[in-house]
Amino acid sequence: MQLSVNIQRTLLVVAVVLPWAGRAKNPILPLDEYIPDVEAQVFTNAKGEERAYLYGSHDNYPSSTWCSFQYRVYSAPVDDLDNWTDHGVSFASRKGEGYRWNGVDADGVAWSERQLYAPDVEYAEGKYWLASCLAGGGLGMSVSDTPEGPFSPAVKICYDDTGAHLPSIDPSLFYDNGTMYLVWGQSKSFGAEGCVGVVLEKDKNGIYSVAKAETKTVLFGCKGDGFGFCEGASLGKLDNGQYYIYFPSSNSAEFHTMAYATSDKPLGKYTYRGIIIDPAGTDVVGDNCHGSLCKIKGRWYAFYHRGVNGTFTRRVCVEPITVQKDGTIERVDVTSRGFSGPLNSYETVEASYASRVWMPGSTRSCHLAEESANVHFLTRIKEGDCVEYKDFDFGNQNQQLVFLAKIRSKAGGSVDLILDNPTAAPVGTLAIPAGKGDGWTTLRGSVKPINGVHTLYLKFHGAGGDVIGDVATFRFVAPMPASKETR
Repeated sequence: MQLSVNIQRTLLVVAVVLPWAGRAKNPILPLDEYIPDVEAQVFTNAKGEERAYLYGSHDNYPSSTWCSFQYRVYSAPVDDLDNWTDHGVSFASRKGEGYRWNGVDADGVAWSERQLYAPDVEYAEGKYWLASCLAGGGLGMSVSDTPEGPFSPAVKICYDDTGAHLPSIDPSLFYDNGTMYLVWGQSKSFGAEGCVGVVLEKDKNGIYSVAKAETKTVLFGCKGDGFGFCEGASLGKLDNGQYYIYFPSSNSAEFHTMAYATSDKPLGKYTYRGIIIDPAGTDVVGDNCHGSLCKIKGRWYAFYHRGVNGTFTRRVCVEPITVQKDGTIERVDVTSRGFSGPLNSYETVEASYASRVWMPGSTRSCHLAEESANVHFLTRIKEGDCVEYKDFDFGNQNQQLVFLAKIRSKAGGSVDLILDNPTAAPVGTLAIPAGKGDGWTTLRGSVKPINGVHTLYLKFHGAGGDVIGDVATFRFVAPMPASKETR
């Protein structure tokens, strides 16, 4: 296949451009959009607008496996990160996914029709370069004239000495001082080489698909080296000139955390610097996590994903981070905030915006679930479940409130409303009568006076191992006559 980097004539962007606006929350995209493994970038589009772009794999709900056969691109103005646009399918590994090239339905991967795992996109020499990978392993390179795509059908990335196809997963691209770098790797499968880096050069058609074998370097991830590397390395550069790799690490008691390492050179030697985010309790499957760091309008952010229903479905989330002059990145907690401030306690909040669905020492039976594009809820709630929302702004007026919750009751029970510490005394309790689990009802309970910003915990109580019910939405209101209450 002959591919040229002069591709402006061949591009036909067919996108469903759907803006999604609202006060920022975590997850940051609509709840029915499952984009994990996100590489966030800031690019200038063809209109001269500076926008933040999200490139990730794409999960389905429900699903019994990771990822799907397509990549989608989302972007938002850098000064309005609450307003995301879906640019549609930018690439696919089989026909029928909405990916179009030269104006027709296309297959972007000639050698396989496996699911697409985590990608990355980098800008270099006036083009946008997409590194893709497949469920069975194997890295490819595509190119586009625009950050939204579509991206050209992929060319295999191969070593220059043997011609062997790079067999692993989770590529990350970084273009620095005229050189294109690629890192990738896994610690237990797909070659199990650890985190590996190489310099890429162009092939005869001008595509960055040639891996210089003499530059191949195992950066870290060997057993016992202290990094705890799993997969999903993301390469970038801090303001002080240090290079970083942000990656999932097993250096925690139970779940993989998002950690980072730094170096004076893109291909090392790297020094382990610590954990940035611990996603334990966020409904992820096992130890799966993946993300990137990105500076947007002078502020650094850490991207990662959280799970849904304890299955193979994940959503992108973000936390602001602080980077010190020496490259130290302070550890941050997972929150429900997203890019903006606390949630508004007086607006209806979907229960799926929980920062954690279980806390240390609590039961781990409840999960997040989807019933339709507009119904996302907590399900399989049992005795001892404790769900966190970090955090809510109750305003300056210290007033008694009413808690309204849309609940589908089963065995019934109660839920305590607790602030800031899950072991503290409740500020209110909502009784949940037994039901048949066949309809949603708005229940109400009194709450003691509250003001200020607080983390909210919903701590559930029920009989034995019975399922108490499901929770779809909730909000706080000032007391009013029941006949005037909006239900």
